[in-house]
Amino acid sequence: MADLLQGTDVPDFREVGHVLASLSGIDLATVRRSTVQRWEARGLALLAMAQGDLAEAERVMANFNNGRNRGMKTGAALARKE
Repeated sequence: MADLLQGTDVPDFREVGHVLASLSGIDLATVRRSTVQRWEARGLALLAMAQGDLAEAERVMANFNNGRNRGMKTGAALARKE
């Protein structure tokens, strides 16, 4: 995983999400699309944190974490902004 974040080229967040899932023992080829999207969002949040943008990482994950509340995805709108 550390080798994905090194170098001048930033990896695709989807690839990072798939690596994170595989490290957790999850095969994204056998799960629902919403689960794949959740792992890809984790990859995007990890890349934002690696660049030092914690606020962006919180906004990305807030969209998914609040999405459990009866299908309402309002987390990004409610996340604190700088």
